[in-house]
Amino acid sequence: MTDLIAAEILKLRTTRTVWALLAATVGVTMLAVTGAVLAADSGNATLDLESDRGVRTVLHVSASGGIFVLVLGIIIAAGEYRQRTAVGTFLTTPRRSRVIAAKLVVGAGVGTVFGALAALAAFGAANHNYRAKGYTFPVDSSDVWTILGGAVLYAALFGAIGAATGSLVRNQVGAIVGWLAWLAVAENILFQISPSIGRWLPVAAGRALVRDPDGDLLSQPVAAVVLAAYAAAIMAVAMISERRRDA
Repeated sequence: MTDLIAAEILKLRTTRTVWALLAATVGVTMLAVTGAVLAADSGNATLDLESDRGVRTVLHVSASGGIFVLVLGIIIAAGEYRQRTAVGTFLTTPRRSRVIAAKLVVGAGVGTVFGALAALAAFGAANHNYRAKGYTFPVDSSDVWTILGGAVLYAALFGAIGAATGSLVRNQVGAIVGWLAWLAVAENILFQISPSIGRWLPVAAGRALVRDPDGDLLSQPVAAVVLAAYAAAIMAVAMISERRRDA
């Protein structure tokens, strides 16, 4: 397994797409946090930016770049079929379940790195914009660190979900488009129809991890378990399906 993980990491290090997605993740996060500070300061006179509610309003967008981590996870797995390297991979490692598991581990690991860098960027952007607006960013608030920690976990779990999805669907473009449609449209509709069910869906669970102040969401620990369960379930289906497929 160690050799498989090392091989996957080597593939990523030599792929320019990874660096582009990392730049997009960090850039979008900084823009989102900056926008949240500006919007909260100008559009809500009753909100104290230095309060716990203010911190949550500003920092819950620190996982805005998570979509790029999901896309990277899909590329890690489905890219094998797009680039026609899957046959060689499976000939080298006939136990395909090990390959799928390795890709999920790498997806989660890379997601953790992306999430940590994005969280650092979110902290810097928030601190800078608070100062620019004449406020003091409350670094001693526990909410700051639970939200940023949740953002890192968000990215790790979405990276794992992306890798599991890529292994199951195989079609890179189809998997990415399918998730975009789910994230942008389908889940929002389901959440509006039935919030009690919608709170258990992936996007809502991700919002709970970063303590989104709007909506009746899950607690952080429960949300983490829910997202991990999605990744494990998709991976399990991918492993079962792989037994009946040709490379």
